[in-house]
Amino acid sequence: MTAPDTDAMPDTAHTAPASGSDVSDPRHEPLRFGYTLTELDDIAATAAATVHHRSHLNRDIRVQTAWEAITTHLYATDQAPTRHTLLTVAWNAIRQAARADCAFRGWQPGYEAVTRPGFERYWALSANPHPSPEAAVVERLALAQIWPRLRPRHRELLLALAVHDDYTRAAEAVGLKYHSFVSCISRARRAFLALWHEHEAPSRPWGHDVRGKQPTTRTVTGTVLRLRERRRAQRDTPPRPRGPRRKDVGVPDAELARRYLAGESLASIARSVGLGKTTVHTRIQPHLGERR
Repeated sequence: MTAPDTDAMPDTAHTAPASGSDVSDPRHEPLRFGYTLTELDDIAATAAATVHHRSHLNRDIRVQTAWEAITTHLYATDQAPTRHTLLTVAWNAIRQAARADCAFRGWQPGYEAVTRPGFERYWALSANPHPSPEAAVVERLALAQIWPRLRPRHRELLLALAVHDDYTRAAEAVGLKYHSFVSCISRARRAFLALWHEHEAPSRPWGHDVRGKQPTTRTVTGTVLRLRERRRAQRDTPPRPRGPRRKDVGVPDAELARRYLAGESLASIARSVGLGKTTVHTRIQPHLGERR
């Protein structure tokens, strides 16, 4: 199909087909604002042929993307769109699909095309018909080479976690508390990574290990409800006094001031009530002015 010259298209509202056209054909029956399926197909094909994009989208995908965008816009708008308006909607939809396709493939389009972090993920997982045995072979060989070089304590911790598959039971097996075991297993993992990336800067441990934990599912609705309950509780709770809480020492400030005026030092008073000298001085200051 030859792409029509869009510059020569008048930017006017669409008009219904003439009465002499073949209305028996369903593809020529007027739809919303008088457009027919034939005209929508022609606009989609024109947009797919004239759009400027850099991606691997073939013509069929571009036409389908344009057709879906055109029909959605046609039935969502309240005013009759022009042909050029529908072409613009289709072009934008194709460009958006092209950007999403490049991001999925991990490819940066342009004159100096570069690869993104997703490039290896795409070719190793999505585009590969069968997983490569390389990863399993490398991991087995690396484990056999690294394991003897680890400290005995690190091997004990890693082995306990592998056997019990639960942090709590593994910690009990090696005689550690839960948090102590988590700290030790983190150091063991870092030591393993340092040997894995020998002569290189080791990567940091990544991911979130949830072995032995109950899976939790958080939904948007649940989060909103919890925020509402929290805000309602904050509104109903009286405001807390600002500043540090005053420690009750069981002795009135006036009595502390009397002892100070009687000749007792601030250090002696502070030791007797368990406060600092600065705190005692601050407390007795108003009473010293009254006695003067």
